[in-house]
Amino acid sequence: MRAAAEEASGHDGAASGAGAGPSVAFTVTLVQTALGYLLGGFGGCLLFLARDLAVPRETVSWVSEGFGASLLLLGLGGERLLGLGALRVLRLSAAALASGAALLGLAPTALPAQLGAVLLGAGGAGIVLSSPALLTGPAAASRLARAVAASSLAGIAAPALLGQVDALTGRGRLALLLAVPVLGWALARRGPPAHPASPEHTSGAAPEVPGPLVPWRVALRWFLIVSVVAPEFAFVVWGAARLQDSGLSTGLAVGAATAFPVGMGLGRLVGSHIFRSRWRLAGCVLLAIASALCAAAPVGPAVLTAAMLAAGLGLAPLYPFTLARLTRAPGLPLGRAAAFASAASGTAVLASPRLLALLAQHVPLRWGYLAVTPLLLAALWVALRGGPGAPAPRA
Repeated sequence: MRAAAEEASGHDGAASGAGAGPSVAFTVTLVQTALGYLLGGFGGCLLFLARDLAVPRETVSWVSEGFGASLLLLGLGGERLLGLGALRVLRLSAAALASGAALLGLAPTALPAQLGAVLLGAGGAGIVLSSPALLTGPAAASRLARAVAASSLAGIAAPALLGQVDALTGRGRLALLLAVPVLGWALARRGPPAHPASPEHTSGAAPEVPGPLVPWRVALRWFLIVSVVAPEFAFVVWGAARLQDSGLSTGLAVGAATAFPVGMGLGRLVGSHIFRSRWRLAGCVLLAIASALCAAAPVGPAVLTAAMLAAGLGLAPLYPFTLARLTRAPGLPLGRAAAFASAASGTAVLASPRLLALLAQHVPLRWGYLAVTPLLLAALWVALRGGPGAPAPRA
């Protein structure tokens, strides 16, 4: 879930101008921080919504589906949307994100909460699309790294803050409102106007790797992104609910769910070293599989929390790996690869929580984590065949 958004925001997108100044870079970092915080709060928000609205948890899985649907739609038309100007898209997205957070945090009934989920999804997807288009130029990599790091840190804080606010007020969803002033400040900041993108950037006409385009190989690499993003969202959206089933109260379950984003953050710190070795990547996949199997077992809260931490460590490097495979598909233009990656992430974000919700209507929620293991086995197969720089026929 959140990792997919972070990596997509760091992907080489449709550049807009000669590079972002410090003002624009800081604005992007602010909205990325707010986005990371809200994505990190998905699981806790789901539990509190179900409790506050007095409905079964499985019926509020739409909390994450708005984000997934928006990613999927932007994957189909994102390049054209940037024609409005990347800075304008960022500001509109920040406004939508703030509105969605406010509605989710305050909604007394399901309808405004559902509208909030849609707005949050649309805003988040727009930020994912516009951030790399604004952070260009010689310092782009470091600025993107800082923005992603801020997003990761905020995501780690979200479950703990939701749990603490709930313990103090009995209304944990109010913690989502902490993102609103941050987004308001970002909207109030003045930045230089975005320059029109050059034709070669907006079209993405030049493939990174020359050669004939082989559709089935592109489809395989697209599926691999789905296969690693789906487990992420299974843990992000339903991790707190699984901890609740292990015997924890709602507030404690939301707080313990912090283990997964902490694991993701630690995994990102060492991800660049893991990324260079097929055996380390394979070890990460095996760790993620073992964690999913543990989540499916009838274990206590302490073991389950450790499994959440291990799942974050194992899953953290996998999206960058599969994204690199897609962008290095011979004959595939970079702009189209970015759109395909967004669509793959959206498909996974839509499908994974919904699948677990459907399974939870018939079997205990923990059994749903068995469904992600076949997807991770596909990623294991590719990891063992070679790293991102492997020759295309061995994709």
